[in-house]
Amino acid sequence: MRSSVMAGVGRLTRRVTLAVLVALLLAVPAGGQQPVSVAIWFLGFNVTQPPFDNVMARRAVAMALDRARIAAANDNNLASSIEPPMCLGHNPAARLHPYNREQAKAVLEQSGIKLDELSELGVWHLSLLRRGNWQVELQIIVESLTALGLKGSLREFGTYNALERIATLAVVKMSYWGIRADTRVCAQETFLEDMVHSRGVFNYFGYRNAEVDALIQRAIAASDRATKIRLYQEAEQKVLDDAVIVPIYWYLLR
Repeated sequence: MRSSVMAGVGRLTRRVTLAVLVALLLAVPAGGQQPVSVAIWFLGFNVTQPPFDNVMARRAVAMALDRARIAAANDNNLASSIEPPMCLGHNPAARLHPYNREQAKAVLEQSGIKLDELSELGVWHLSLLRRGNWQVELQIIVESLTALGLKGSLREFGTYNALERIATLAVVKMSYWGIRADTRVCAQETFLEDMVHSRGVFNYFGYRNAEVDALIQRAIAASDRATKIRLYQEAEQKVLDDAVIVPIYWYLLR
């Protein structure tokens, strides 16, 4: 935990370290074994800097991404929410922005952003993703930006500690990375505390939403499991509507 003021937020982080996040990139699932952890991969936006301080711009990119194709590049399971199956807040009925490039162009136009005034938009990723089929995933993201009329390029951060230091600087517009948790922990907690609470230790997006914070805090404090799940799902849907994170795929590590 980074600070005691979190008051219960960030419990997952006690089991999810930056070193483990790097290790998940190198792990190869072994057949026939029980899964011991689950990972979520996503594209996240720096909501503190233009153009992605504009929710319409974020939604446009979310609709322009061929998430199914990205997930298929490495035979992963297409994510239908932030919280994976086996996690406490998993919602199979979560609403994501649908893949529709023509609609994405219309939404981007409605945002009022002038494409000719935008500089190149870097997609920041861990250096290790230069290996193998991960390059395919990255290229699909850049192609999606190009189809939308945006100028995208690939930029690297060496470690998650490096990402933490630069995440909300003006040069960082988007970042592509993942996080994982032990499935036994995930059955009792969620990724939301760490990723989207305003004081979450993996909130590298600059996202601040008092309503989301309150829902997460209420979920943590709730004694009834059904109430916890409902509150977490409500918080997650608000985050998805805000398009802070675009879930791409899940996978199990064994």
